[in-house]
Amino acid sequence: MDDNGLTFFDETEPTPEGIEGLEKKIYDLRNLLELGISLSSNLQFESLVESLLYSCIGQMFVEQVALLLQKDIDVNDFYIHMAKGYDSDFEENVILQETSPLVGFLENNPYPIEYETLLELPDLADDLKLIAFLNPYIVVPLKSKNSLMGVLLLGEKITGGGFSNSEKEFLHYVARFGAVAVENSRLYLMSTLDRMTRLYIHHYFEIRLFEEMKRSQRYNAPLSLLMCDIDHFKRFNDTYGHLQGDSVLKEVAAIFLKDLRKMDIPCRYGGEEFAVILPQTRLDQAGIVAQRLRKIVEQHPFKGQDSTLHVTISIGVTQYDPARDTSIKEFVGRSDKALYKAKEMGRNKVALAK
Repeated sequence: MDDNGLTFFDETEPTPEGIEGLEKKIYDLRNLLELGISLSSNLQFESLVESLLYSCIGQMFVEQVALLLQKDIDVNDFYIHMAKGYDSDFEENVILQETSPLVGFLENNPYPIEYETLLELPDLADDLKLIAFLNPYIVVPLKSKNSLMGVLLLGEKITGGGFSNSEKEFLHYVARFGAVAVENSRLYLMSTLDRMTRLYIHHYFEIRLFEEMKRSQRYNAPLSLLMCDIDHFKRFNDTYGHLQGDSVLKEVAAIFLKDLRKMDIPCRYGGEEFAVILPQTRLDQAGIVAQRLRKIVEQHPFKGQDSTLHVTISIGVTQYDPARDTSIKEFVGRSDKALYKAKEMGRNKVALAK
């Protein structure tokens, strides 16, 4: 206090409010760092996406969040890939086309922006109607160096009110991390997927089967394997041509992808032969899965040039046995023997190896 009764303080010393704000900033930075490390080290696509959504829920205190991504490495339109906090699951309908005005706007303005603000732009009205049912409060573009990789939609905050500038900044950096992680994961996916069938390639099958065998031993968890073959496929190709044969391969693969669980690992083993790794699945359960796949393929009308066509598959089923399956070769070999047994039984059959 000076002679005039005035109290002076050091302006460089943080006030209590300043200290609280600084602590919040440090907390946010720590969360960003942890999220960045997590995303950059995760190439399993579904796990990566889920981590991204839960980070937004936990950090922003929202109940609803959805992520729009390009459905396929060759399809650039945006679909609902995953959503959390909604009453029902959503169909994989096209939400935003690659050439839509909203996609163009977000690509050129890659910063979090309120949905209400976007509604003020008349050119975006039709696109915004397409995502209105997701109840977005704020729209967050996932922009990589080269292009828009996805769009995050966050609902209202549980606590009410809008998003502060610091929260928008946090979401912006989350989106940048997410965009890079999604791009890396997609590049990895391109290197592991068969371009025709969209199933995993043989090399990836061997890597994952080895990992699952180790995991089965470590946790004493069941693991089963399906080896599947399209019956008389050479005869089919000779009769209808290789283009028609390729179409059948794609449709059979699509059946597998649609019917199997996300945790299952469907692969194109080679030619017309497929393999499916079934983690946490006993032999009897795997047999049920195999029978279901067999029946769906048998009843499926495949597109032909003049009329619908029909094909069948034979399936061999084996459960991993560490005592007998000391290598991938032995495990696959037992499944192959079961497959040959199914063919010997007349094809369009499922054989289980005891």
